[in-house]
Amino acid sequence: MPRPLPPLDLLIGFEAAARQLSFSKAGEEICVTQSAVSRQIRKLEEHIGLALFERRHQSLALTEQGRVLFDVVSASLAQLSDTVESLQKKPVKHGITISTTTAFAALWLVPRLARFRARCPDAALHIEAENRVIELKNADVDLVIRYCTPDQAPPGSSILLAGEEVFPVCSPALLRRNGRKLGCVEDLKHHTLLHLADPQNSWPWLQWSSWFKGVGTDLPVGDVGFRFSQLDQMIQAVARGHGVALGSSPLVDNLLAEGVLVAPLTERLVSPRSFFLCLGPRRDASVISFVAWLQATMSSPTPPAIEAGHD
Repeated sequence: MPRPLPPLDLLIGFEAAARQLSFSKAGEEICVTQSAVSRQIRKLEEHIGLALFERRHQSLALTEQGRVLFDVVSASLAQLSDTVESLQKKPVKHGITISTTTAFAALWLVPRLARFRARCPDAALHIEAENRVIELKNADVDLVIRYCTPDQAPPGSSILLAGEEVFPVCSPALLRRNGRKLGCVEDLKHHTLLHLADPQNSWPWLQWSSWFKGVGTDLPVGDVGFRFSQLDQMIQAVARGHGVALGSSPLVDNLLAEGVLVAPLTERLVSPRSFFLCLGPRRDASVISFVAWLQATMSSPTPPAIEAGHD
C-alpha cells in the first residue's frame, strides 16, 4: 500500500517556508510561530524520509528534493485555491434552465406551467426563449426543446416529443361577426388571411401558398391582412379576431381546447419539422420529473393529416 499523503497543514507550512526561505516569515504569513513552522518542516521531512532544506548560518536553502516538492506543492495549492474561489463565486443552481423557441415558450410551455407546478411544487424552471440554435455543450442550460428536422436533432441525446401539423385557425367571434361561413377551403377566399413573414423561405409549410398547394387548391394569396415576424404574435392577433392564420399543432392545441380558437376545416398538413427534447448531462430528480411530465403532456394522440412537401 502507498504511504498516505502528508497532512495539508504541513504542506502549507512547507510551501510558505520554501517560498520565503525563512521560517519566521513563513510563520507570520500563516499566523503561527517560527518554532511551529520548524516543527512542521521536521515532521514533513520525517514523513517523506527526505531532507527538504539546508539549514545554513542565518539562512535557508532548498535541497534538490525540496525544490522538486516545492514546484508541485506550490502549483497544487494555487489550483486548489483558484477552484475554491471559483466555486464560491459561482451561484448555486437550484432550478432547471430550459432553452426553447419564443413560440413554444409563449404558446405551449407557459400556458401549462400551472400543471407542472401542481405536479412538482418544489421545482423551479428558468425559461430562456430565443430562436437561435443553442448547443448544450456550449451553454449553461439543462434542457433544450428544439424545433427542427430529425437529421438536425443531436444524436444520442434527443427525444422526439411531437410532430407538427399545420391547419387554418381563427377566433369563434370572427365567424359570428362576419357572418361568412368557413366550411371548406374555398371559403377562405372570403376571409382576411394573416401571414407569417419568411424572407429566407425557412418554413414554406407555414405559408398560405404552400398550404393551398398541399391540400390540392390553387386559391390566390393576396397581401390584404397583417404580416408577422413571430408565430406567437400572429396567433395572438388571430385570437383577437383579426383574421384567419395557419396554426401549428401542438402549439395551438391549448387554445383550441379552451375555445379561444377554432379549427373549422378538416384539412391538415404535416410539416417536415418536429419538436425534440435535447438532454444535457444533468440528470437529477428535478430534471427527470420535468422530462417525464413533458413527455406525458405532449403524448396525446393527434388526428391523421396529409403529408406536406419538403420543397
